Amino acid sequence: MQEKKYLIIPNNKDLSLYEKYNLDSFVLPLEDYSIGFNVYYNIDEINELSKNYNIFVIMNKFLHLQINEFKKIYDKFNKNIKFIVEDIGLLNIIDKDRVILYENHILSNYKAINYLNSLDVKNVVINNDLTIKEIKEIKEKTNSNLYYFYIAKNIIMYSRRYLVSNFNNHFDIENDTNKYDIEEIVSHKVLEVKEEKDGSTVRYNKIFCASKYLNDLSDLNLIIDLTDINEISTKMILENINEENLYNLIDSDYYFLENDIKYKVGDLK
Repeated sequence: MQEKKYLIIPNNKDLSLYEKYNLDSFVLPLEDYSIGFNVYYNIDEINELSKNYNIFVIMNKFLHLQINEFKKIYDKFNKNIKFIVEDIGLLNIIDKDRVILYENHILSNYKAINYLNSLDVKNVVINNDLTIKEIKEIKEKTNSNLYYFYIAKNIIMYSRRYLVSNFNNHFDIENDTNKYDIEEIVSHKVLEVKEEKDGSTVRYNKIFCASKYLNDLSDLNLIIDLTDINEISTKMILENINEENLYNLIDSDYYFLENDIKYKVGDLK
């Protein structure tokens, strides 16, 4: 294992491609329980890969009645597999030492993390819309095991609505694409809207990259999501994964690390 703890969300299924970079920890989206990724895995594939790699399963959908279906299959996973989950209801199913809570846009302060810790939820994904100052404060004032989306085209939102096909139908557009790039009218930032069988996701088209502050983040578990990142940028990321200047080598953004967001969802009372 290398010094820093990188967890890779791959953009293809051949995990052997990452071995030359000394990477052996992967976050695999579970099919039917995840949305917004390039590739998905079934239980058999995940169990087989867990024999050779350190495997985490991500489930980033709110499951509603589907949570009962997961309860039926949970025991089929190999015991060495851990789960990164957004639906807090899964805490009633998954063993606490195997679950990492990923409350996207919610876990933004040390008080929330410490409260979860008191409930025996000791592994959490913190927001990556935090400043480096806020991250340092969380590290200093919590004892939880922290995970962080270090490099990613951030998912801004997801919806069960079929945004692309509904748009095409409404405007009578004949187009079989499942994706549109749109410009937000206030900030003029480009967003990627992608439709899948279970709904739609919206990602920021630039790559969030926190490498400028790599040393300050080195004791976190750093997640690198390669979803929808092109081949050239993927190669650049993997070849320079330990370099602080990586953010200069790709079309990246690290605005949040240096600009405080005054009103965060997780801070609302």
